[in-house]
Amino acid sequence: MMSMQGISSLVTCVRRLNHALVLGKKPSLTRNIVGTFYGYSLLKYQVTSWHSSEMFSVRKIVKTAQKLEKSREKSAELLKSLRKKRLEGLERPKPLLTPEEKLIKRIEWLPSIKRLLIFYWARVKSKRELAPSQKFAVIKCIAKYFSEDIQMRDVFLEHELQQRFFQMLVQDLRANLNFYDAHHLHKIAVYLAKLSVSDPVIYKNLERAILHCNLGEYSTKELSQISWAFAKYHPDVDEIFRALEKEIFARDLSGFNSADLCTIAWSFAEYGILDKPEFYLLLGNEILTRDLSQFQPWMLASFVFAYSKEVPLKEKVLKMVEQELYQRGELKPFGTNDLAMVIIAFARNDKLRPKLFQKLEVVMMKRRDLKETLTTEHLQEMYDLLKDSKFHLAQIRKIIEQHLYPDKVNSIFDILYRPRRAWKEKILHQTQFKAY
Repeated sequence: MMSMQGISSLVTCVRRLNHALVLGKKPSLTRNIVGTFYGYSLLKYQVTSWHSSEMFSVRKIVKTAQKLEKSREKSAELLKSLRKKRLEGLERPKPLLTPEEKLIKRIEWLPSIKRLLIFYWARVKSKRELAPSQKFAVIKCIAKYFSEDIQMRDVFLEHELQQRFFQMLVQDLRANLNFYDAHHLHKIAVYLAKLSVSDPVIYKNLERAILHCNLGEYSTKELSQISWAFAKYHPDVDEIFRALEKEIFARDLSGFNSADLCTIAWSFAEYGILDKPEFYLLLGNEILTRDLSQFQPWMLASFVFAYSKEVPLKEKVLKMVEQELYQRGELKPFGTNDLAMVIIAFARNDKLRPKLFQKLEVVMMKRRDLKETLTTEHLQEMYDLLKDSKFHLAQIRKIIEQHLYPDKVNSIFDILYRPRRAWKEKILHQTQFKAY
């Protein structure tokens, strides 16, 4: 028989067991009963068997819950990785890049013209030729840095090794023009003109390649840019200008914006196509219907420069542009090349009045980039026009003379003023262009 003390101890142990089961713990009932009721072996066996059956069911439930929790965690991790890779489960998945596209991305990350040219030369030397799309990416990045960084541009134009590598790239592009579509050919022509490539052979090959395409595929802006690229260095490309004229007149001129019309007029006049009076008449009338006050400086300069030659509407264009220049106040927004074109346009026709010339000269005297911005032909023409006019004593004429004829000394200006100004220009050139 059990005493009252034993029964009390047994009840306490059973309560502890129930509490442990509720909390999910693993109590050792055998140890408790052995420690407390070491004299009651039969009771120990009965209680232990009851505990084992209950613990088995609890463990099974706990294991099932743990497996479910682990599967949820794994599925969440997989979903995160899939979202990072953008492979599945997304509305707009990002496609994987091919090896060729990865190399194009690498080319676009190169930070300078020098690094781009060295990369191209290394590929040529190791006989791992770039694909046409990759060569296009190289010339595109070079043109971008050429336009954005003045210091990089000056080094590129003067550095012999960079020019040698660049000429290799140009000849490589020329040999692979058949692999490019119409829009790539248009961009290549623009990039080469920006990068001061004057080789007539490359432009002749580009002319054949572009004419092989359909000019109707080009937008109005692309047509104007093609005409500008082929007119800049005067290569022998008469056929493409005839095709451009037909394509331009096949379209409605009202669909061209003012910038495109001014670029086309400048290109045809600069190339020397002056025997098309109907072309200049229709183009000029369309431009004059636009508001000249909304024209950017380069547009106004290109327009008046194009119509300064022996073409229809010359007098009307010069008069309206002169009035617009007077209304604009200061001409600081005009670039150096724009100011030079305006001076040349009015001086060609003996329409350069003192009031207008003074307004232009005040701005141009503060510019220090004549040599870097203007071509030698435009400098020489402006010098000859001013020398033979009533402005032969103008300071801007003497400064141009200094650039064209640095060893010429023929006045008190050259003896007293030129050395001091030369020193000033050297310091300003170093500050502005970083040409140390």
